[in-house]
Amino acid sequence: MNLIRATALVAGLSVTPACLAETLTVETGTPSGLTTLSMQVIATYGDLDLQINSGQTLTRACLKAGMGEIDVSICPPPAMGAMSKGVGPYKDVSEDAKAAYQNLRGLFAFSAGFFHAIVKADSGIEDWQDAFGSRIFTGPPAGSANGQSQSIIEAASGMKAGDDYEAVNLGWGAGLQAFQDGQFEVFMRPAPIGVSVIEQLGPIRLLTLSEEAQQSEVWKEYTAQESRFAGTIPAGTYANAVNEEDVTVAEYSMQAAVHADMDEETAYQLTKQFWGNLDAAKSDIKVLAGINAEQPFIGMNLPLHPGAIRYYKEIGIEIPQERM
Repeated sequence: MNLIRATALVAGLSVTPACLAETLTVETGTPSGLTTLSMQVIATYGDLDLQINSGQTLTRACLKAGMGEIDVSICPPPAMGAMSKGVGPYKDVSEDAKAAYQNLRGLFAFSAGFFHAIVKADSGIEDWQDAFGSRIFTGPPAGSANGQSQSIIEAASGMKAGDDYEAVNLGWGAGLQAFQDGQFEVFMRPAPIGVSVIEQLGPIRLLTLSEEAQQSEVWKEYTAQESRFAGTIPAGTYANAVNEEDVTVAEYSMQAAVHADMDEETAYQLTKQFWGNLDAAKSDIKVLAGINAEQPFIGMNLPLHPGAIRYYKEIGIEIPQERM
């Protein structure tokens, strides 16, 4: 677990609006991922006092936000269906989860990453059809990325794990090293666009998701969840990639959530300071580039908090009826 305490500093003094004098507790995922960096946009560039606990299990963090144990959580949209029914990761706390879900309200959503399908530039694999019979890293054995990777691969190529390729399951760090050592041919790596770890892999090629693949039933089933869709990695994003054209891959989003009882002004300020400071943060943090202020509800499946609604109305953003 990583604990980050951040406030805006002016002339060496901590500045927090009088109406928001308390410290807000926040739980996020990977310290270097966008679930954490998104909240640092507010903590570092805004004037709210946030205590950010990174490295948390996000399904658990959402439960805590809905129960009022923390102020803000980053919530995976796919987890909301399970939470509302008290199943899956919530089966042991079913009634608490269902009650907590009713108390969650959204502030904003953002593109959290892309499933990079990576091969070495000299591997001889130029598209998904060349990958039949190969070894493919699909993620840690117990993580959700493993199943998502296998669905993406099937949509992209028709290949099924165990029949048409060998799925390799390791931790993220071990997987990175194993790819560099040549222990598998294709590396499925969910990450924010432009993340530096990919530029450390030597010459690579990114495999693209064809238009035909996006018409497949497997892809339609995969993207039936609001937070999953096709995204674009522009050519030239990675200096070590040999791709001369844009690459289409699977993209996914996250959402910031709070308890319905949070006061309107606090929710308003959280939303305003995220979007208002995003451009300044992007100049310092490259991986924020994939977050688009024109898509504040991308993949969101929670109703908005009244404070967030106030902000979007104030700046003239049309709010979908299902978010009201």
